Amino acid sequence: MNKQLLHNYAQRLNQAGHGQKGSIIKAALNEFGVSRDTLYRELHKVGWCSGRKQRKDAGSTTMSDETIAMAGAMLATGARANGKQIMDTTTARSVLVANGHSCLSASSLRRVLKANHLNVASLRTVTAHTQLRSLRPNHVHLLDPSLCVLYYPPGGKGKRQKYADLDEFYKNKPENIEKIKHLRVWRYVLVDHYSGLIKIRYFEAAGESQALNYQFLLWAWQQIGLCQLLYTDKGSANQGQGIINFTQSLKVELITHEAKNARAKGAVEVANNIVEKAFESRILLEPVNSVAELNASVEAWQDAYNANLVPGYCSLHTRHKKPRLSVWQQILRPENQQHYRLLPPAEVCSYLLRKEPQLRTVKPNLTITIDHPVAGRSLPYDVADLKGIYVGLKVKVSPLLVGTNAAVLVGISMPEGLMWHEVTPLAVDEAGFRIDAPVIGEAHKAKADTAVDTARKEAERAAYPGMSDEEIKKAKQKKAVPFNGSLNAHSHLKDINQPAAMKPQGEQVEVPEFTQPKLAPVMLDNLSLRKRVSEALHRPLDAPEAAFLRELGEVDESELTGIIEQVAQGIKASESPLRAVN
Repeated sequence: MNKQLLHNYAQRLNQAGHGQKGSIIKAALNEFGVSRDTLYRELHKVGWCSGRKQRKDAGSTTMSDETIAMAGAMLATGARANGKQIMDTTTARSVLVANGHSCLSASSLRRVLKANHLNVASLRTVTAHTQLRSLRPNHVHLLDPSLCVLYYPPGGKGKRQKYADLDEFYKNKPENIEKIKHLRVWRYVLVDHYSGLIKIRYFEAAGESQALNYQFLLWAWQQIGLCQLLYTDKGSANQGQGIINFTQSLKVELITHEAKNARAKGAVEVANNIVEKAFESRILLEPVNSVAELNASVEAWQDAYNANLVPGYCSLHTRHKKPRLSVWQQILRPENQQHYRLLPPAEVCSYLLRKEPQLRTVKPNLTITIDHPVAGRSLPYDVADLKGIYVGLKVKVSPLLVGTNAAVLVGISMPEGLMWHEVTPLAVDEAGFRIDAPVIGEAHKAKADTAVDTARKEAERAAYPGMSDEEIKKAKQKKAVPFNGSLNAHSHLKDINQPAAMKPQGEQVEVPEFTQPKLAPVMLDNLSLRKRVSEALHRPLDAPEAAFLRELGEVDESELTGIIEQVAQGIKASESPLRAVN
């Protein structure tokens, strides 16, 4: 829209008399071919004012807060990850009207949403963030692997690099990714947060893995030393048990940021962009034939870039305005020497990657033992002061290989998760006794109560209320009844009314005769014999009967029935007793 022409119309409107402005406005609308609202808006931009008083209800709306909020919510949910907005204001208004909401026109709704910061432009505004700082070189390192569009096709000797066009390989053509899945080149970048020093290395692989992470960190840390904190994303390769063991044993705290929050490690994202633009663009002009050649070239470039020695290129860091290498070299100052930690030999690092934390059971003296690779022998460790420790607890133990004191990390399962503690080995004398142990006859020092000890004492105090720990001990020795005998533990069971039930008729199980137990014979002495016969006959024995039974002497109880029948039939004075012959 012509500004000079707008100024002319604005001047004419200012000079117009009563009733003349309408025709001027109509002429301007025909001249510019825009709506009345657009014309007024453009005239206001060049300084024209209609002179009309602002309405008292200006800035307010008849739409409810709920309707405005729902319209904004629909616009927010209609935004795709690629930035495309699939839900527009007109469609949102249509849905609201169909669901019984009172809405203004689409243009008025846009103005209301904009005033409430709910329009599309406001919703796309990035969230404000806070700048974080690190304390010194090697305090924080940031790691990020990225997929290069550079790849190498098969063919043995004479490999030649290829550049995969992003549109060709990523736009709805997964079969193209499949073609190069085993040939892709991955760029691993590590940045020292304090200085901005960049370390880059390329790998030819199908995807990210713990092995690549380990190889790259080993290469980078061999050159610049270990960090205190390693910041990376939540990729599975970064959270594998091997990498966790590796970093943990080196006393490097592994921190992962939330998914889809690349800004959390912005320094390394910026470094990736620098590498793409300042180095990989050069490879397009001077191709290399292998990943080995690529790494040789990028090593030369990164050394020059970190030292600000790339010809015709200023690589000073935008924050501290100095070469990255010179700022990183502050780690070599005397005050920072304690923070400059060198990586152990490669074979030790390989051990760390393979070795998982070992399970150990806490002994009755609240110690554990483990073979420490630094000491080359089994060492004892006192865990008495660790939170949540008790006798018999199984803990995870991982040796620390940084330093010379043969320390270990002890992991204890707590409600909030696995808690790790650094523990140094116990000092012992030549005989193997703890140096801090009390000497017999001179002192005695009991161990502090563990969590289990405390819980047990609390339980005992509840069972013997009003007693001290010493009184409870004596009461238990005297078999005193807990809870002062106030608990009815089993006598109440006698008062239970059992439901009546008919006893079912069952079939007797028959067993073979040989399985029946053989009972030893029961012998009757003569006095018992005469008494049993008299009782069976229901009368006293006469003289012949008594004499007859005396002659029998001691008899087997099984013969009693036959003897009774013989006496009942009558015994003559001269008759001798008959005995059963087996």
